[in-house]
Amino acid sequence: MPCVAVSLTARAQGEIPAVRLDIFKKRLTTHTLDVIDLKLSNGRAFRIFRAVPKGDAPTGGFPALYMLDGNAAFDALTEELLAQVPSIAIFAVGYPTRLRFDVNHRSLDYTPSPDGKGPTQDPQRPGRQIGGAETFLALLEGEIRRVAETDLHIDERRRFLWGHSYGGLFALYTLLHRPSVFAGYAAISPSVWWARSYLELMEERAHFAGPRSVRLLVALGDHEQRSNETRPLVIEPAPATMGLIERLRRHDHLLVTSEVLEGHRHGETLAASLPLVFEWIAKMK
Repeated sequence: MPCVAVSLTARAQGEIPAVRLDIFKKRLTTHTLDVIDLKLSNGRAFRIFRAVPKGDAPTGGFPALYMLDGNAAFDALTEELLAQVPSIAIFAVGYPTRLRFDVNHRSLDYTPSPDGKGPTQDPQRPGRQIGGAETFLALLEGEIRRVAETDLHIDERRRFLWGHSYGGLFALYTLLHRPSVFAGYAAISPSVWWARSYLELMEERAHFAGPRSVRLLVALGDHEQRSNETRPLVIEPAPATMGLIERLRRHDHLLVTSEVLEGHRHGETLAASLPLVFEWIAKMK
């Protein structure tokens, strides 16, 4: 991987650990790896980690998995995981930092704007912005996708989106707001609490129709922790997420799969979800 400057310090991001990216040290038989640093016309910067199958693309093109929090997602990839999906292209969309997470930019990009007025300051975390999901979705569907898929034959009917925590929230937002952007969505430990009432409103308005059903995979741990001002710490699968799963099962043309990862806390579900997600995608034709 090329040497790059650090854009945000661990100190500024609450001691977020650095990526190791051990996958780049492996001699892979299934995929070729590379990294693209992308500077957009609006001044935003992204880093796209790519794992491209070595074989020829099938007639319809390679299936593609887009992964949010790309630095951390690619950091969790292993040779064994890639061997499970030798014909799937992986595009992990991250940020130009050596850290696993860019907390400021993910807070802006992955959270919807409930009032529809766009980004605003996070009232709970001064210095951060929230509410940029609509803008980020346009970038993901547009310029980011074009660069990620440069010189590749990708099956337009088999693009998938994976996201964890805030990224899982964004996956749900996209599913409910623009379901046709991807063929399937994997929302891992989604931060449903962040915009619960807004998501419920989007559920009521959501409409899934077309020649093919949209697919959704939701996975979460059974040791995820939550607390608020009215009750002490609780360790269990998030009730709000479990309720969301059951409600979404009622929609026509939406195929919902769910999985509770035993013994896993919130942060641990990121890596633990990957074998599950790869198997889920590989089974789709």
